[in-house]
Amino acid sequence: MKILIAAGATKEYIDAIRFISNDSSGKMGIALLKEAIKRKHTVKFIYGSGSALTKRTIKKISDTDGVEKVINAITYAHFREAVLSEISDCEIFICPAAISDWTVERKNFKIKSNSEILLKLKPTEKLVKLAKQKFPDVFVVAFKAEYDVSDDALKNSAIEKLRAENLDMVVANDVAKSKFGSDKAEVFLISKDEIRHVKGSKIAIAGEIFNFMEKEIAHI
Repeated sequence: MKILIAAGATKEYIDAIRFISNDSSGKMGIALLKEAIKRKHTVKFIYGSGSALTKRTIKKISDTDGVEKVINAITYAHFREAVLSEISDCEIFICPAAISDWTVERKNFKIKSNSEILLKLKPTEKLVKLAKQKFPDVFVVAFKAEYDVSDDALKNSAIEKLRAENLDMVVANDVAKSKFGSDKAEVFLISKDEIRHVKGSKIAIAGEIFNFMEKEIAHI
């Protein structure tokens, strides 16, 4: 199968040099890419910023057999354009990317630093929801991050996202427990029919995500 994976963080620019972002490392996206290649899938990889997404790593990914295309996306708008242009020939879209929930009204110059400024934030459209609306036959796997919540609250939040956005699967994690950049994680894998709790290295979790996903696809 052909799989589209989006990884890393976005940068939403305030002015010519400053931006709003987050600490997503891109490690989960790389782990999923490696697992997809291991299982003989063909992959398109869209990546943003992140400590694991170095030039050397991206070069290695680009030279890997089974990787059809590697695209650098910076802002929400770049991710949106790349996903919607590359998803049409894919059977699966997996999105561990930490894509911004807001864009900023950008100034095309450096704002002076000696005065108070107010930022106008505009909410973005959920990219996984948009992808599923436009390409309903693609199996869409979203990630849902919360911070310092109970397991029940985390699962309920992910189930709500699954239903509201008509997704096929959600991977939910509490960032207070599995911090950005960590090599390990603890997640809930959630579909319309099943919830599974897994923890371990991100490489191991990538394998569990594929096992869960392939089981779900087999039932469609």
